Amino acid sequence: MGYLKIVFYAILAFIERNPKFCIILALLAIFAPVVFKFVGWIILGIIALAIVVMGTMAWRVRSMQRKMEREFKANGAGASAGGFNGFGGFSNMGDMSLEDLVRRMQAEADARKSASGGASSSQNNKSNENTSRVRSKSRDDDYVDFEEIK
Repeated sequence: MGYLKIVFYAILAFIERNPKFCIILALLAIFAPVVFKFVGWIILGIIALAIVVMGTMAWRVRSMQRKMEREFKANGAGASAGGFNGFGGFSNMGDMSLEDLVRRMQAEADARKSASGGASSSQNNKSNENTSRVRSKSRDDDYVDFEEIK
């Protein structure tokens, strides 16, 4: 629908910029069948075809819009859960409540933290020695990982 607006406004802008030319075209479209029968009928046919095509496209867009609205209402997407009933989120958790999910996620995070905490304590001592030294030949754009030792 947005493209049709753009085309329509472009046609109107063309008519505003070239009114004499558009008047000549309109007169030619009206009087050409009398003067030039074959050329006039071709021009009128092209104009009629353009009008029919634009009307058909507008009708198809409107019918698709109605169909989408009907499907959206039929699925009940606007009724509950703020419109996100059928789109995933927390609706696919089964019987689990939000509080249970938060507790489970917290337990998993704690387990990961405790599992990596024992292995990284020996690495922390080595990294403190390595990261506290600053290279003397560093440029401004080099990244230097620096940790202050107390």
